[in-house]
This record gives sequence, C-alpha cells and structure tokens, in this order.
Amino acid sequence: MILITAGVTGIVTSVTMIGPLLVDISLDLGISLGQAGLLAAAAGVPQALFSPFSGLLSDRLGRKPMIVTAFASVAALSVAAALAPSFAALAVIRFLAGLLGSLAPTSLMASVGDLFPAERRARAMGWFNMGFSFAAIGGVPVMGAIGGAFGWRWAFAAIGLVMLLLAGAVGRWFPRIAPMASGTSVMATYQAVWGVPRLLNLLGANLIERSLFAMVVIFLPAFVMLSFHLTALGVAPVLVLVAIGAIAGNVLGGRLGDRFNKPAIFVIAQIISAGLGLVLFGAGLPFAPVVALATLLTLCNSGSRPAFLAYSSELAPRQRGALLGLIALTNQGGFVIGSAVGAAAIGSGGYRGMALAALAQGLIAAVLALPLLRRPRRARVSA
Repeated sequence: MILITAGVTGIVTSVTMIGPLLVDISLDLGISLGQAGLLAAAAGVPQALFSPFSGLLSDRLGRKPMIVTAFASVAALSVAAALAPSFAALAVIRFLAGLLGSLAPTSLMASVGDLFPAERRARAMGWFNMGFSFAAIGGVPVMGAIGGAFGWRWAFAAIGLVMLLLAGAVGRWFPRIAPMASGTSVMATYQAVWGVPRLLNLLGANLIERSLFAMVVIFLPAFVMLSFHLTALGVAPVLVLVAIGAIAGNVLGGRLGDRFNKPAIFVIAQIISAGLGLVLFGAGLPFAPVVALATLLTLCNSGSRPAFLAYSSELAPRQRGALLGLIALTNQGGFVIGSAVGAAAIGSGGYRGMALAALAQGLIAAVLALPLLRRPRRARVSA
C-alpha cells in the first residue's frame, strides 16, 4: 500500500508540477506565459486519452511491468526535460511523459482490486486516492521550491530521480500479479466490460462527480481571494486546510466503504456536496464559515471516492484494468467539463451561477448513481 500511494503521488506530481515552474520556463526559453501553459496540456491530454488502453494492457501483460515501465520512462524523460534546448523539444518530451506515464495510474488502481480483499478494498482505495492529495500539498510545492531555489531544470531532474527510485522499489518489492486476461481477445475483453450492468450509470456518475470536484478545486482559490481581498500567499493556508479535508475524507470514506453499501455512500455524499456547494458559493458568508464549508465540501466529496472505486473494481474482475481505464478516462473528462462549466457559470451569473452549477452537478451525479444501489450481476466473461 505504501508503494501504491507513493507511486500515485510521484506520477501525479510529475504531471502537475509544471504550474509553479511556468514563469521561470517562459523567461528561460523566451516564450509567453500562455505558451508555456500549453506544457500542462501536452502531458495531461495524452495521459487522459491513453488511460483506457493502459488498463487493457495491464490486464493482458500484468500490472507490475506496466508500473515499472511507466516510472522508468517518466524518470528518463524528466531528465531529458531538464536538458531540453527549446520549447518545442520540451513540449514533445512532456507529451511522451504523459503518454508513457499513463501506464501507471490505472495499473496501480487495478492492483488495489487485485491485492486487497473486498472487506478492506475501500480503505485501500482511500490510500490510493490520497496520493493525489499528497501530490497537491507535498509533491508540487517541493518541486516548486526546488525550481525557485535552483532553477526549473533542477526540478525536473529531481522528479526524475524520485521516479527512478520508485521504479526500482516497485521492481524489487511490488508483488507480481498474473495477467487477468491473457489469451483473451481485445474484442472479448470489451464485450465483457460493456456487458457490466448499468455501466453507463457508473461512468456518467463518475464523470459528473469529477466535474463538480474540478470546478471547486479550480475556482475556489479565486473565489476566496476576490471575496476577502487576499493575495496568492494569503490564500495558501486555506488551500492547505481544504487539502487536509480531502485527506480526511479519503480515510473516513474508506472505513465507511468497507462497512456499508458503497453506491449508497456515493449517492449520499453527492447530495450533501450539492447542498454545501450551493451555500458555499451562493450565500455570501463571512470568511470563517466559507473556509469551514470548503473543507467540509472536499471532505464529503473525497469521502465518496474510496467506496466508488472499490465498487467499480468488483464489477469485472478479469477485465478490471480495462474497466478502470474507462473510469480513468471519465476522471480526466470530468476535469475538462468542470473547468468549462465553472467558467460558463461565472460568466453568466458570477459565483451565484457557480453555486447553482454545484447544486446541479451534485444532484445529477446522485441521480445517475441511484440504479447502482441494486446489486448487479457480474458481467458474463467471453472466452
């Protein structure tokens, strides 16, 4: 579990660390800040699009080889990024890092389903999901500090070393999991996955929940700064509290998911999140209640993830990677939709418009997940 959580933290940090380095990159390479910002998409887009195929590969070739390949590739490409002579070269390197790095997250998530029994799987998924929070409050700030002290190239060199150590640790200590779908055709694999009852409800609920989460994460800092006249430095403690709320939510959600109906936890969490989002952005509250509500919102939203992921991992055990690859695709799609919905809501109705968007998304996610409360039959596995 330590290797899984550390691996998620490392791979997510390698993608998202670009944020605090953009200014230095733009100055060093003689490009605009907006052009430098394209480096985030250069890594994020291929990782999103290739996620379903990475899950399919991990079912057929094994989890461990995919994880080691991803970590070692990102390590080598991070060192190459540190030596990049131009923006074009750096963009190509980031694209390749996103593409090859996509082999890891779905394989790590599927490994949780393989290695942990059903009665402990939600807690394990909570630790998997905490890797994203650890990257936000630990990995990215550390890489930003290295970049600020020694230059952005040293930050890439540092994450390259971290990923190389993780590749070695996984190769040495991670258990070997036999391929789940060896000898099975790609067509048969996806026939089995698409035969999972209420799969579209599962994917739709995840897409909208991730959209709500992304909207809050992306626009909350600006909301707090504008509402209470804070600087970027002044809002940092608020964001730390919100991240701690997300970590606490994963711990609590994991414990609840191992004891109670998993889809029910998701439905209840989304309804509560919808109400909290409505009040947070629409009630015009003072500073302290806003911080408290933001922390509760991320706690509640994150609390639904371990149960949801554990439930998803149970639906097609032999095609677990392929199915979770689709979950990963809707994760990324939700972030794209959430950013667009938030921008449109603010443009049309200010932050009160975003309050209504939060309410709508939370309720839609809950409604889509309601059919999951009925226990599905396991998908028929094609020979």
